[in-house]
Amino acid sequence: MKHLLIKPMVASLALCLGTAAFAADYPSNPVSLVVGYGAGGGTDVCNRVLAQDVGKRIGQTLVIENKPGAGSSLSVSYITRQRPDGYSIASLSTGGVLNQVLNPGNKYDVVKDLTPIAMVAQYQVGLLVRADSPHKNLADLVAAAKRKSLSYSTAGIGTPQHLTTERLGQAIGSRWVHVPYKSGPETISALMRGDVDFMAQTAEWVPYVRDGRLRLLAVYTDERMQGFDAPTLKEQGYDLVAPSLLGISGPAGMDPAIVKRLQDAFQGATATPEFAHCADQFGLKVDFRDAAGFGDYVKNTLVNWTPLLQQFAGKE
Repeated sequence: MKHLLIKPMVASLALCLGTAAFAADYPSNPVSLVVGYGAGGGTDVCNRVLAQDVGKRIGQTLVIENKPGAGSSLSVSYITRQRPDGYSIASLSTGGVLNQVLNPGNKYDVVKDLTPIAMVAQYQVGLLVRADSPHKNLADLVAAAKRKSLSYSTAGIGTPQHLTTERLGQAIGSRWVHVPYKSGPETISALMRGDVDFMAQTAEWVPYVRDGRLRLLAVYTDERMQGFDAPTLKEQGYDLVAPSLLGISGPAGMDPAIVKRLQDAFQGATATPEFAHCADQFGLKVDFRDAAGFGDYVKNTLVNWTPLLQQFAGKE
């Protein structure tokens, strides 16, 4: 009987020691950081800045893998299928979170199928037109939309800018024509070419506003963006704020010791001047939260936005 009890205990102890040794040696190889948007956009560029610094802190290279499409759902679906060994992690954005409800074809659950590692920032969304547009302010745009259907571009279905702009359309009694793209740069290019009437996009447009090529009519934030004078939607009579998060997650079941190692490294990286500069360049608001805080933020976002998402589910 004693031998029957001892063998499972020894096996369990060996497993624990093996897991601890693996975590202590982590990382012994490069780590893949999957980004759900195309190269050159704010999410991609700022993740590259983080990756460079985090790599130095953990002693291994973080390799960016761009897997754009479906409002970053493709990258989320991909990461849920990887081994939870810490060598495949992903940039998780608002679109990837909300799309699990918006698109019934997405079979993942960001709460159950992912391990939160750290939140690094919030997106700041704006509504913009070209500098030569006849719409000088949001009131002009709304008046035009009531006369005829207007089109707008975003970086994908289910993104914060898409959902909030649809709610704005509901509020004014007009149905916009949504033209989704796979990245911020494509979204901006569509507006610059005149393919759409306006654009709702995370603040990769900052350089275009600063040099006068685009006009910012409104921001989808609680407060005005620092350095810009455009009013919020709330100030203009629409009680709307875009959901917003940007963080790092891995597959479900990651070792807590590895999560802590990565969490601490990303915390250090978000505090660097390089990341602050990238955030300013692309209009991100630096907002670090640890793994537990990020997990709670994701859950609350789903709770707050699921009712609206269900109205649009499967319609696009």
